Amino acid sequence: MEVKLDSLNNEEAKLLDELLKKEIIKSESIRAKLFVIVASLLLIFFLMVVVFSHDSLLTFVTDFTPYYLTVLIILIFIAREVTISKVLRRSGNQFEKLNSKRAVIARYSSVLFETSVPTLLIMVFSFYTKSFYLSISPLILLYFIFIALTTLSLDYRISLFAGAVSAIEYLAFSSYAIKYNTLPITDPIFTNYLMYVGKAGMILVAGVAAGFVGEQLKRQIRNTFLTLLERNRVINLFDQQISKEIVEELVGNSGELESKRKFVCIMFLDIRGFTQFAENKEPEEIIRYQNQVFGFMIEIISRNGGVINQFLGDGYLATFGAPLSRGNDTQNAVNAALEIISTIKQKNDNGEIPVTEIGIGLHPGEVVAGNVGTSIRKQYSISGIPVVLASRIEGLTKEYKAQLLISERVLKEIDTASLSIEYIGPVLVKGHENPIVIYKLA
Repeated sequence: MEVKLDSLNNEEAKLLDELLKKEIIKSESIRAKLFVIVASLLLIFFLMVVVFSHDSLLTFVTDFTPYYLTVLIILIFIAREVTISKVLRRSGNQFEKLNSKRAVIARYSSVLFETSVPTLLIMVFSFYTKSFYLSISPLILLYFIFIALTTLSLDYRISLFAGAVSAIEYLAFSSYAIKYNTLPITDPIFTNYLMYVGKAGMILVAGVAAGFVGEQLKRQIRNTFLTLLERNRVINLFDQQISKEIVEELVGNSGELESKRKFVCIMFLDIRGFTQFAENKEPEEIIRYQNQVFGFMIEIISRNGGVINQFLGDGYLATFGAPLSRGNDTQNAVNAALEIISTIKQKNDNGEIPVTEIGIGLHPGEVVAGNVGTSIRKQYSISGIPVVLASRIEGLTKEYKAQLLISERVLKEIDTASLSIEYIGPVLVKGHENPIVIYKLA
């Protein structure tokens, strides 16, 4: 069963939307914390350079004003990101506000400020040093760090915006530096606009790449949700009908709920005299009795790899081999039937349940198995001649005073070494032209 986005109902789509918004808010908070870490490391590195290269730095500037300003800018940036992280943590559940016009403007304004910090630092030093070489200094690499962190926005538009802003600002500063530099630059490579256009292009590409990574992260979150939704749908569809082990196999095999031809063994079970039993009973008593009897039967069916497809009031239809086959489905069906008969006898003898008699019919064959219904209500259904024949065989248990009747085809599929088998012979059943050979096992 493959869950697709266009197959989600309104409640599921809303849940997915809230999940994505929650992850975006969480990622934005993480991004703010990472900015604090990066800025703190940058500040520590910058202070170490100032302390250990005090004299050499004065060869570029006349005083330490640009260094003071740089420390101030970084501290303001750190304080801002700490505040953003706290605000996001407090407003983590306000999903509906994330897509508001005000929130969108705030997100883009925040990115504009963050990605402009490298430009601001370069401009500070440029103003005090008028050095052309700042356009190729290590400060340029800050653009890539800041752009990379926009992947946590989980929005390719944010990353693309950050890349575009950084590229435009770098190109604008480089043009200014080339035009108004005060150093005698003789090497034409430093005054060639194409070199700076190329770098600006790489910065823009970094934004595109960050956007792609962000979208991949968002897609993984969405796929995780769809996988969990698929699992829940399978569990809800087969809840209390099949064992936990089979549910796990269904989830691992994407459900396998499409209508398919499958070889199965069909079991019909009927409680004898149920109508007379229920005639003088209150509804609560009837339900209590059904729970007592069907409870252990469900466990036995599940333990032997079967599925109860439909309860019929005084019985049920069970299938062995669909939705998943254990490879020995007919044998499992016989084992389950014999265990049910044995358990009923034990409970009757011990007085654990009202005296109960049953009839079971088994017949294997190829059927069409799959979901029937709409997205609102679905049922796993089994259709085919084997279903009809198993029902007819079960109906013969009254006539032949049997608890378990099987067809000849069942006999060919199972180990008969430890079984007490009584041959009954060919029998005509309603709706079937040719007689079927049946055997009594109990």
